[in-house]
Amino acid sequence: PTVEPTVSNRIAYVNDDFQIFTINPDGTDEKQITSQGGMYSWPGWSPNGSGLVFSSFSEDLLGPGKALYTVDAGGAEEVQIFENPPGVPPAIGPRAPHYSLWSPNGEHIAFLSMENGELALFLVDTSGTDEGIRIAGGAPLYISWSPDSHSLLIHQQGELFRSDIDAPERLLDLRATSSSYRAASWSPRSNIAAFLDTQVLYIARADGSRRRELSSTLSGNAAFLWSPRGDQLALGQSSTTDDPFLEELRLIDAVSEEETVLVQRPIVAFFWSPDASKIAYVSLNDSRENLQWRVIDLTSGADRELVDFIPSSDQLTWYAFFDQYVQSHRVWSPDSRSLLFAGALVGDGGQAESQIHVLHLEERQPVLAIARGSLATWSNS
Repeated sequence: PTVEPTVSNRIAYVNDDFQIFTINPDGTDEKQITSQGGMYSWPGWSPNGSGLVFSSFSEDLLGPGKALYTVDAGGAEEVQIFENPPGVPPAIGPRAPHYSLWSPNGEHIAFLSMENGELALFLVDTSGTDEGIRIAGGAPLYISWSPDSHSLLIHQQGELFRSDIDAPERLLDLRATSSSYRAASWSPRSNIAAFLDTQVLYIARADGSRRRELSSTLSGNAAFLWSPRGDQLALGQSSTTDDPFLEELRLIDAVSEEETVLVQRPIVAFFWSPDASKIAYVSLNDSRENLQWRVIDLTSGADRELVDFIPSSDQLTWYAFFDQYVQSHRVWSPDSRSLLFAGALVGDGGQAESQIHVLHLEERQPVLAIARGSLATWSNS
């Protein structure tokens, strides 16, 4: 069989005209992926970097033009894998008619779209030859692929279910109920998942067996992410369910269950580095007027301030649901040395338009604006 080309260390972004490009992290070798004549948003790299998935949208929220496409990374002809009928509103926001998530093996895409007045989950083969299968409906709805691409965890209206690829419409109730978190989290190295039941954080096998309590001191909302090595969980929590920010970030060892408090300050979103040595997080700056990138070195425990910024509206949507988007869109460079974001720098000479910024952790010129745009994501490798 023909091996598809893969992309290494590339950034996909949406420009001001809602076209999708790929570019090198230093701003060179820019290539347009989409064709003129449409408006496009939310590109997501396939796991091996050979292609992208993205949505089209229209200015008329109820009009035609909302569809989901895949394309190879070279920008060949787009393959439409789903189209919304006219009169259907976007699922996530005006420029986000879908949320799409590749399976780790790249063979399927699970995505959210509106259908019959409710948020619905669909599964489609990436070849584009089959129509999407509707799996579940009802908001809120969050999804997570198993590392072997065999199953989806579906957190739907506070209940947790599993759908298997060989019978996707048959949902297994995992009997875990909580509205205090968004997406469940699979370990990248095993068939173990983390989730909440009431206010308790558990890990368990994919069938719900061998459930083990990791933390029982949660009082408000929570978000949790496995480390890339699958040995620890980063847990962010708030003291009340009404708090818009997480207030504390902890590290939990999945074997010993030992907990370490990493930081206590307002947290919007947090992200493991690919090498598991650092956690970057978005917080409020000292004046509490703008957002700030910070990074924790997990070896030394140092918590370092990086840069203050004003995110684009799409970037803010990403942060608001970061534990879902972290599965489909990436802020870290593959080498764990740089971060990516869209927005304007605070105090940047009044420069208010959103730009795509690469934030280098160690270089003398730490922030490089590589393009004008509203959203960007790094390739996996």
